[in-house]
Amino acid sequence: MKSFAVKCLAALVLSAQMLNACYAVTLNAFIEQATQESLFQKQSAEVALTKNPSPQVQAFAKQAIADHQKLLPRLKQLGEKLRMDVPTELSMADKARQLRLESRDDPFDRIYIESQTESLQRQVMLFKKETMQSENPELKAFAQSELVDLEKQAEKAQLLREKLKPSAGALTAPAPLK
Repeated sequence: MKSFAVKCLAALVLSAQMLNACYAVTLNAFIEQATQESLFQKQSAEVALTKNPSPQVQAFAKQAIADHQKLLPRLKQLGEKLRMDVPTELSMADKARQLRLESRDDPFDRIYIESQTESLQRQVMLFKKETMQSENPELKAFAQSELVDLEKQAEKAQLLREKLKPSAGALTAPAPLK
């Protein structure tokens, strides 16, 4: 009987540890993904400023840098408070996306805004999910407090994306028919 009770207790402890591990993975995933997107958006905006973008894209990039200089320390502080690892550099996939931006010259504005729009959309969805599903009150409050600003950034990116769409690349008029 005693060994059965010990086994039950061990199973209960193991279950609780697994539950905590799953919960920690979820918490870590939010902080990690949010930080990765912010790092990419900030660093690609810095690249954009070196490419002599149009005035609209330049203004967007400057604002992105300012926004993420505020968000990144808050993510780091929250992650450290919750004892989570907070990324300090881009993931391999984001490094590849940034390299793609760095190597572009011609339709740079369009490709840059496209990448920002996609990244911001992922980040907005991540923050919305956290506000709706988080069981951690601090993460939920953080996501709610940042969501409005992220949605505004995503909206600006989408508007720029639409403005740049008609001039995608170097469109030329078709040759006249003979």
